[in-house]
Amino acid sequence: MSAIRFLVADNSTAIQTFLRQLLEGYGFEPSSIKTTHRPQAALEVAAEHQPHLLLTDCYSKELVSGFSLHQSLQKLNPQCRFGLMSAHMGPTMAEQAQRAGALFQLAKPFTAADIKAAVAKAMEHMAQLHPEVAHKLQPVAARPVLPTLPKFQAGDAVLYQGRYETVKDVIFRQGELVVHLQGTPGMVPATKITKL
Repeated sequence: MSAIRFLVADNSTAIQTFLRQLLEGYGFEPSSIKTTHRPQAALEVAAEHQPHLLLTDCYSKELVSGFSLHQSLQKLNPQCRFGLMSAHMGPTMAEQAQRAGALFQLAKPFTAADIKAAVAKAMEHMAQLHPEVAHKLQPVAARPVLPTLPKFQAGDAVLYQGRYETVKDVIFRQGELVVHLQGTPGMVPATKITKL
């Protein structure tokens, strides 16, 4: 079983798919992300999956609400946190969600940017509890450090293959600094000339 697991409970297949792809984009294995349409089904999935993060609709018209779903999941995994989405998100529900410890509360409909920002906030919180999440939030790779390139400008006197030349143009091309010399056809790598 994956070190950290997710459960998305929402009756919208589009939201389920978007959140799955968003979590996979962080580098989490597809098997660590489960989705359901109904809260009752979420309870059944959670019994085996034991998620650490529940992203759920409020399910205000269902027998099992998003709040009670989270409470039930905490009995299975006390580390379980949640984010709440609802078409009925008003000040009262937002306050209730905050009191219940929701990492975020979003009013539907929301934009892709809204949900990305909310999930990013939730991931930052989860990173404090789970090193695996902290690792996923680090940049994939640092940019390579470019070597120090010789500095040339038009008009500089240089030495190239034992001849004195004058720089006409300087271009950075395909990761390489090249120069066009007055008396030489084509471009010459800057590393092959010496500034006088």
